[in-house]
Amino acid sequence: MRSSALTACMCLAAGAIFAADHRSERALKEGLRLEAANQFGPAEQSFTEAIAQDPNEPVAYMHRGHVRLITGRAQEAMADANAAIGLLSKSPEPFELRAQILLKLDQPGEAVKDYDRAIELGLDTAAGYNGRAAAEMALGRTRDAIRDYSRGIKLRLDDPEPIQHRGDAYLKLERYRDAIDDYNQVLNLKPDSGTYQNRGFAHGQLGNFPQAIADFDRTLAMDPTNARTLTYRGAAHLKNDEPAKAVDDFTAAMKLTPTDVYLYLARAAALVKLGKHQEALADREEAVRLRPDYAEAYVARGGSYHQMGRHEEGLKDRTRAIELNPNLPEAWFARGSAYFLLGDYVKSQPDLEQAIKLRPDYAEAADVLAKTNEKLTAIHAEADLPAKPAAAPVAPAGPEPPEEPKAVARIAPPPPGPAPAKEPVPRRSPASASPAEPERPQQPKAVARIAPAPPAPAKEPAQPPPPVPETVERPPAPAAVRPRPVATGSAAEHEARGRALTAEGNFPAAIAELGEAIQLKPGLATAYNARGYAYLRARNLKAAISDLDQAIKLDPAYSNAYRNRAAARKAAGDAAGAAEDEKHWR
Repeated sequence: MRSSALTACMCLAAGAIFAADHRSERALKEGLRLEAANQFGPAEQSFTEAIAQDPNEPVAYMHRGHVRLITGRAQEAMADANAAIGLLSKSPEPFELRAQILLKLDQPGEAVKDYDRAIELGLDTAAGYNGRAAAEMALGRTRDAIRDYSRGIKLRLDDPEPIQHRGDAYLKLERYRDAIDDYNQVLNLKPDSGTYQNRGFAHGQLGNFPQAIADFDRTLAMDPTNARTLTYRGAAHLKNDEPAKAVDDFTAAMKLTPTDVYLYLARAAALVKLGKHQEALADREEAVRLRPDYAEAYVARGGSYHQMGRHEEGLKDRTRAIELNPNLPEAWFARGSAYFLLGDYVKSQPDLEQAIKLRPDYAEAADVLAKTNEKLTAIHAEADLPAKPAAAPVAPAGPEPPEEPKAVARIAPPPPGPAPAKEPVPRRSPASASPAEPERPQQPKAVARIAPAPPAPAKEPAQPPPPVPETVERPPAPAAVRPRPVATGSAAEHEARGRALTAEGNFPAAIAELGEAIQLKPGLATAYNARGYAYLRARNLKAAISDLDQAIKLDPAYSNAYRNRAAARKAAGDAAGAAEDEKHWR
């Protein structure tokens, strides 16, 4: 009798379990159907019912966690993901879900760990790799992110979003051509205003300003009130020597963002090119009013004051810029170059030295400092006072005329830096090797000028920051030391002018001309050799060696460059390096 009763109870229990399992399965299926239909509220109720019927159902926890994540309840989603991991510790899906939640909670480091675990357990999906890439981007691990985006893209070629993100990563690394390739793919799949904008930005950094402007035009056709794009297009017009159009774009952007200091500084730079110095000053004054703690605004306004002959006010502004940001090399250079052009070489020297200390590769400041030291040496000599010792001068050989260049597209260069008039050629020093005048260049081909790139944004990798306008303007040079203007033309024409200026002893102007040649044709070894030679004559040995290194890198058999570098290394105290270079030209 007892046995019969026990058997009956067991049967009833088994039936109850079966019924509960059946109800749990039915609720789970209903939840999945509702989730697929984006009916997230009812779906969550069904998953909760499934869990109530079977607390050990991991799929219900995972999908309820996913629904809660989508509806903005990340902490509740985290509890579900942890429960699913407890039930399915050897399955990749719960770890992937928790990684998504951690990324939403701004914990990218922990998210990467969960993505790593999921991939170790066999996750091999586009979503998995793209998710880990997003976490790596948040951590600043851009190259790792590119690797993972590439894996995800291979697994799904028709999804434009990861291709867009990889393009943004390339943009952050300043790999502009790779970024353009990705943006081209995205635009083929799904035209988007943001992609046109970023592609235009990349074109601008490569100096392809007409292409950049065309992309910005497309962006504004889709989004006419995009202040960022108006700003970018204005900067491109300015670089493309279209200052009037730049003014129009900056003005339109100001109407949308009237307190953006950058716009006032940028429009002022365009107004200066138009010769409207009073209007430029007004914009710079407004920039100072909007941001009285912004050192760059004072540097720019000081430039306007000097341009208008108000030198005392200009020096005061640049001093204020240094007080606000003593680590800004442009502020020290601006004041130092102003002192130089006003003939106050004693005050110019420490300012220029500080600019170079803050930025050791500041070639322009080094050029003006070399001129300042020469002026002080001459003054001391005339007064019969002891002067600072200078490096032994290096005597050059006679220049060779360059070949007649082919015609290429005219590209407007930036304004030249301050350069004194012709300096005397130093006497030959027996202690140093004689550098050879750079050899004549080969016929050039048309190459677009490359513009410097601005820094990538910290919080918006998909939105590059606007390019900073040139705020350091020099006061008008006195008649005796006014620099030569840099003319436009081909790379070979710039190189030829640079060689002629070097022969005259006007090294800063020569360096500026040769820099234009390099910007127009970055692979021109003869231009690097010529500029390295000019730096050598100006006794800027570090810059000379850097340029000569590049010339030899571009043309390993360039004996003339080896000879010049041997002279520069010997002057810098590197006897072993000089001896090694001498093997290549003797």
